[in-house]
Amino acid sequence: MEIDIRNLKSLFDSSSMHDAICSFPQQIQQSFDIMKDYEPINSYPDIRNVLILGMGGSAIGGDVVRVLMQDFCKIPILVNRSYDIPGWVNESTLVIASSYSGGTEETLSAFHQCLSAKAKIIVISTGGEITKLAENHNLDIVKIPAGFQPRAALGLSFSTLLLVLNKLRIANSDLVQDLKNSIEQLDAYSKNFVVDSVENEAIMIAKKIFKTIPVIYGSEDLTWVAAYRFRCQLEENAKMMAFHHHIPEQNHNEIEGWNQNPELLKKFTIIWLSDEDDHERSLKRMKVTKQLLNKTVENQITISETGNNRIVRLLKMIHFTDWISYYSALLHNVDPTPVERIQLLKRKMNE
Repeated sequence: MEIDIRNLKSLFDSSSMHDAICSFPQQIQQSFDIMKDYEPINSYPDIRNVLILGMGGSAIGGDVVRVLMQDFCKIPILVNRSYDIPGWVNESTLVIASSYSGGTEETLSAFHQCLSAKAKIIVISTGGEITKLAENHNLDIVKIPAGFQPRAALGLSFSTLLLVLNKLRIANSDLVQDLKNSIEQLDAYSKNFVVDSVENEAIMIAKKIFKTIPVIYGSEDLTWVAAYRFRCQLEENAKMMAFHHHIPEQNHNEIEGWNQNPELLKKFTIIWLSDEDDHERSLKRMKVTKQLLNKTVENQITISETGNNRIVRLLKMIHFTDWISYYSALLHNVDPTPVERIQLLKRKMNE
């Protein structure tokens, strides 16, 4: 039976997640506009490490930046998803507290500890408690536009973070230029997925996976962050279980897990995310592993992107898989925006 995607969109996308995903390239441009004349009020000498505080949709922006910078940055960068911070945080640590809402309790807990450790702190947020605390302590604040679900504000969160690091001469200027050049390409690319047509690859893949449990494999070199993002988007948008891992580590443990309970394993789909710059041995491992698991699952899907640099290929992959999660939600007849269990959990934590 043919599925009417447009009808599903009108029935279930009451909060316009479609438009939020469409806005990904424009969010990046907004970050450039915000940061164009931004100058920090504080100085940041002798930075020896960077700690990014965040959870969920706010933290993934830190992961994207860390992956993009890993070949160029001379100091370590860690994304901290915890109430507590590492013992090495001190006055030589740059802390960027990223909380879209400004009220994330784990980030606030870690933020207070960073204050006590005398770290140099910058806040990126739409407002909320963390912004008030930053104002009280005369910290640098970068305010970003509100109105999105945190996971739908990735374009804002990661690009603003990268531009802040560039202002402090930590992020490579060539990387920032590549990001700026990607906006037009992403905008054109997005138009392939906003229409209901037989050529829409996001819909095609969503139809293949929405009644299965996706296991997403990326590479340690680059695409693990897209695999992690894809898993989270399937879980939050489509409300369906998904898992992820990365090559080569998968070959040292999880590959053996594809042996028992064969009838259950038939309900899984393996999705491979690869990039042309992945280590040649990682690419071979993906190819060989795919062959070894060929009879274990019904479907294996490979996603890779084209582009003249790593950043545009990674962003296209993230954007494409966001669309897959969106259409998977519609196929499940659910609104992709609300996250009712997350909100219920937060209420119960506050009781």
